Amino acid sequence: MTPRRLAVKALLHQEQAGYANLVLDAELKKCTPPLEGRDAAFAARIFYTVLEYQPLLDFLLDRFSKKPVARLDAPVRAILRAGLAQARFMEVPLPAAVNESVKLTKAMGKTSAAGMVNAVLRRAAVYPVKEKDFADPLERLQIYDCLSRPVAALLYQEYGEETFDLAAAFRNRPVSAVRVNTLRTTDEALIQALQAEGHTVRPGPWPHALLVEFQGSPAAGNSFAEGHYHVQGLASQFAALSLAVRPGQKVLDLCAAPGGKSLTLAEEMQNTGELISGEVLPGRVSLIQKAFERCGIRCARAVQNDATVPRKEWGTFDRVLCDVPCSGLGVIAKKPDIRYKDLDGMENLCAIQQKILQNGADSLAENGRLVYSTCTINVQENQKQVENFLCDHPEFRVVAPELTLPGMEQGPFGTLFLPHKTGTDGFFVAILEKLST
Repeated sequence: MTPRRLAVKALLHQEQAGYANLVLDAELKKCTPPLEGRDAAFAARIFYTVLEYQPLLDFLLDRFSKKPVARLDAPVRAILRAGLAQARFMEVPLPAAVNESVKLTKAMGKTSAAGMVNAVLRRAAVYPVKEKDFADPLERLQIYDCLSRPVAALLYQEYGEETFDLAAAFRNRPVSAVRVNTLRTTDEALIQALQAEGHTVRPGPWPHALLVEFQGSPAAGNSFAEGHYHVQGLASQFAALSLAVRPGQKVLDLCAAPGGKSLTLAEEMQNTGELISGEVLPGRVSLIQKAFERCGIRCARAVQNDATVPRKEWGTFDRVLCDVPCSGLGVIAKKPDIRYKDLDGMENLCAIQQKILQNGADSLAENGRLVYSTCTINVQENQKQVENFLCDHPEFRVVAPELTLPGMEQGPFGTLFLPHKTGTDGFFVAILEKLST
């Protein structure tokens, strides 16, 4: 199995639906013998590059294919997309991209299409296309910036011309950030250990945050295995740190998976007090618990729980984190599937967010602090949710964060992180404090 063939197989699988990362992992696991590291990485890069640029790839292919791309045989369509992605966006020399695509066309039993693949790729790979070619802003966002029409329309309605800067930022994954496990090491010691493992490391914007350019998987080295850090984006760290937990407190993380915020909270609590980390899916509960064990966390326990259902038997908490399910429009750079969301069910999603926020508020003790956060930049899921909550709960107030990050926008209902301004994931964090009555 060659990397190119595996990437095409994964693209065929992706057309049948499924989360991109799960689709690719499934194809890699089926490969016998397994692809070596470099080949697996190349296959993954082809796969994700096609997903990221698919509308633009199809726009180019349609200009030179006699039959619309959507009507081609699925294997031929996937081969064309993969070949064009390599030539235009992966710095693979055009002859290599074309010749390997033709060979793959024949190997997959589509010999009659080999000539067409050769001709179309050679012309589409060099055809010039620029943003200004699209006079209509939504067409530009759909084709050039590769967003579904619903996503493009929502962002353009909320951000106007700034949406183009946002869309450009979605092409750039934020640098990997990690959180130092202060229970087991120090910032200086971890920097040295990661550098010894071959990674490039620099300090982050606040204590115990490091920015790392990993050589390979962030979870592959000894420092990770020994629980000296966990991977967590800066905006996510900001949300957890905004809770301002203290040792000995009782803390609730209502939507804890994948567990990064809970780890940060437990470390800030110095492994004292009590932290309950809820998650509705059993499999993810066990992953959170394993992370606790790897990092030596004893003050926390992961429990299966539906955050929309009240748990009065838990009593009240000094701190509550509501990192609610959301549309994910802030993490498009990491999850290309989100580019093409239809946004159906947004009202139901907002209703779920409201229930979780209400349950969090009901679980908060007087003079306690609650953080509402999302990884989206949709006003309806962010500022509007907090505004509506405050209208019904005059006993709460929004407070300004203690931490700052260049580019973040502080408003009356919370703090917004826009990728093109902060260089982080898109995120929203509102700090709410409950006043004594």
